[in-house]
Amino acid sequence: MEERTRPKKLLLVANVVKEHVLKFHVPTIKALKARGWTVDVAASGEEDVPCCDRQIRGVWKRSPFTPDTLRGVRQLRRLLDEEHYDIVYCHTPVGALVARLAAIPARRRGTKVVYFAHGFHFFTGAPLINWLLFYPIEWLLAHVTDLLITLNDEDEARARRLFPKRLPVVRVNGVGVDFSRLEVDDAAEARKRLREEWGIPQDALVLIYVAELIRNKNQKMLFEALQKIKETHTDTYLVLVGPDHADGSFQRLAQQMGVADSVVFTLWRSDIGACLRAADIAVASSLREGLALNIVEAMYCGLPVVATDNRGHVPIIRDGENGFLVHIGDSETMARRVIEIADDPQLRTRLTHGDVSRYSAEAVTARLCEILSEV
Repeated sequence: MEERTRPKKLLLVANVVKEHVLKFHVPTIKALKARGWTVDVAASGEEDVPCCDRQIRGVWKRSPFTPDTLRGVRQLRRLLDEEHYDIVYCHTPVGALVARLAAIPARRRGTKVVYFAHGFHFFTGAPLINWLLFYPIEWLLAHVTDLLITLNDEDEARARRLFPKRLPVVRVNGVGVDFSRLEVDDAAEARKRLREEWGIPQDALVLIYVAELIRNKNQKMLFEALQKIKETHTDTYLVLVGPDHADGSFQRLAQQMGVADSVVFTLWRSDIGACLRAADIAVASSLREGLALNIVEAMYCGLPVVATDNRGHVPIIRDGENGFLVHIGDSETMARRVIEIADDPQLRTRLTHGDVSRYSAEAVTARLCEILSEV
């Protein structure tokens, strides 16, 4: 009887604390804790994770191609030998690689392994190297996974078709957005204050993209669109909110393309709600997404959205109804859509009435807790 009623114990494993665990998983940790679960977290980074019972600082890096990946496997295997987790709940490619390899002996003792795929690297239109490298790895690791959680139609269908038939696959609406963290006391004051901080005129047209600076986010497309927009709307600025993982290459690119004076790089910010309210239109140019919560956050804050038609944007944006979708790389159409919104107040109003409640932390964490309890 005691074994049946003891609190469930879960280990959440991800790549990094700051840009993943703190950004996405705190609502789920809180929800599981409220249900009596013990929740430990293993991820790299020095930041502290609130609410969890124990935090393990992982030795692995963002890239899997370092000796630290094997060191991470050994680190987690020792932990799993010491602790008796009911579930290893893993996220991000490196975190999930390390966790699933480490959990192979623990699975034989009854531990279940749940992999939350935030977007497969072998997507429609992906380079051949992605298929040659990432698909075989995911296929092999699927054999030591007890449940796969996906975020979009493409990944769900691909997993059901290409992975072992014994592997259950479910889909959820993201990891849950804590909309309360986007609230601001005075939106007009935040808009005025941040524009002053960024050196942007109060009456300028401001585009915003909340995303880390990496190749996949494709900020070059936004620079190209900005060039075209400024031909007719000279007082236009682009604000890029997110950490720089490209060693300044996008700043140099903006200089080379002649738009540096109209681009603001804020780097990491915790006041995303205020940043979004300082802008007029949200843009998103990424090549690949699982489910783009930055778009959900922008819509919640009342911004119209112009985004590329990748698999993680399509479930959220209905083209022409609650935003605009453009082909990846089509900066000319993106510029045209931005200008249409800027010049037509009625269109802007119509595009900002999308319902994003299904992506809320309350809705999604309830579903995730249900899924994990069933495992």
